[in-house]
Amino acid sequence: MQHERRRFKRYRVKSGAYTVNSSRPGLIVDISVGGMSFNYIDRKEWPEETFSLDIVFGPEEEFRLNDIPYRIVSDRVADKGFHDSGLVVKRRGIEFGELTSEQRIRLEYFIRNHASEGE
Repeated sequence: MQHERRRFKRYRVKSGAYTVNSSRPGLIVDISVGGMSFNYIDRKEWPEETFSLDIVFGPEEEFRLNDIPYRIVSDRVADKGFHDSGLVVKRRGIEFGELTSEQRIRLEYFIRNHASEGE
């Protein structure tokens, strides 16, 4: 049996949620009040990002939570990507840094309204 390292329960995010930052936009896979994971296409020439990102949901950005500080806890190949293109899809796990009270409230709102139980 594998020991759970996370302090907070993770929730599966509904389709349409993504991250935005200076260099690695990605599709959010799961989230908690302590962190999240997302898939992105690895482009070797991208510089390392600024360690803050936005969470966006919906085609018209119905929800947006800006400037979330974080640190990377994992970064691994999730899928070999698109077979003919040579692109590699990676999954990055992040831990959120210290959130403002407003960011925490909005994050909890996002989880309640755009995520569901189960990994």
